[in-house]
Amino acid sequence: MTIYGTPRGGRPSGGGKKRLPRWARVCLVVGIVVVVVGGGAAYAVNAIADHYANQVHKNNFLAGVPQDERASAPPSGAPIAGPMNILVLGSDNADNARAKSQGVDGQRSDSIILFHIDTTFDHVYAFSIERDSYVSVPAAGSWDGGKTKINAALQYGGPALTVRTVQDLLGIKINHVVVVSFSALIKAVDAVGGVDVYVDKTTYDDQFHLTWTKGWHHLTGQQAEFYVRQRHGLADGDYDRMKRQQQLIHALVKQAGTAGVLSNPYKLSDLLQAVTSSLTVDTGMPVKDLAFAARGLTMNSITFSTLPTNGTLVMGGVDYERVNPDATAALGTALNSDNFASYLKRYPANDASHGL
Repeated sequence: MTIYGTPRGGRPSGGGKKRLPRWARVCLVVGIVVVVVGGGAAYAVNAIADHYANQVHKNNFLAGVPQDERASAPPSGAPIAGPMNILVLGSDNADNARAKSQGVDGQRSDSIILFHIDTTFDHVYAFSIERDSYVSVPAAGSWDGGKTKINAALQYGGPALTVRTVQDLLGIKINHVVVVSFSALIKAVDAVGGVDVYVDKTTYDDQFHLTWTKGWHHLTGQQAEFYVRQRHGLADGDYDRMKRQQQLIHALVKQAGTAGVLSNPYKLSDLLQAVTSSLTVDTGMPVKDLAFAARGLTMNSITFSTLPTNGTLVMGGVDYERVNPDATAALGTALNSDNFASYLKRYPANDASHGL
């Protein structure tokens, strides 16, 4: 058993099987629009525009989304504007040839986060969706359509089917989709020199035989993967793990803005390289324009939340999460109206400044 528990700035020791967490690819989608341009660092924006934006991998992820189901594209040459919905997918199992051909490195989307940028590009709302949510998935390929886990949509129809599924679930239109690769977490955390997280309560992970003690922990990339992978020993299992994912995003953005990363061209280059090499976006995503439009966003500009469900449903020995129809309807209304006051009053945001 390894015990993790060092003061801020210390380095917890530990070992174990080296494998990136299921969600790992999601945490840096905002690297292009938030981490890199956080605090309005103009030269960082220029760095993206002049060099790194063209290195972001692109794939025609939305080809399978019918035109009448797509979000309206702005007129050619028009300045980028909000509101905007960006779906971020992370997945495991790189052995699936079909998934690889679609530009993703996994069979199932084990992490689903919907980012909403508001009309004025002043705020970002990040909503985690439980991967085992029992939802209707439209027909595609060999799948005849019907209810199953939401993370199966990537297997049956790639990112396009996942987009359609989330759109149907919430009654919204999604503008862009991002798939984040296996190496994002370790590369990004190490690029900023590690991150600090606070654990509220000592927990033991019997899957990886690790104890996380209450207090501050300074994590390298490899250590961060163990932290966000933990589900066993957490009171609410996957829900608490999703909160840890959000906590790590918070810590990573904060570290990038406070550790001299944005003012150090070498550190900035490492971070940008980690970001651009680790994600693939749809072919229509205006990465450079999006970076410029979002250049004023900071850590205080991000609200984290988790879509509520109504407990577990067991069928055929398989666990599913019941969708909360009131919550999904309310979130859909909030997204379409670009007004989250009522929704967040009923379903409070997560405090991503500390962990569980």
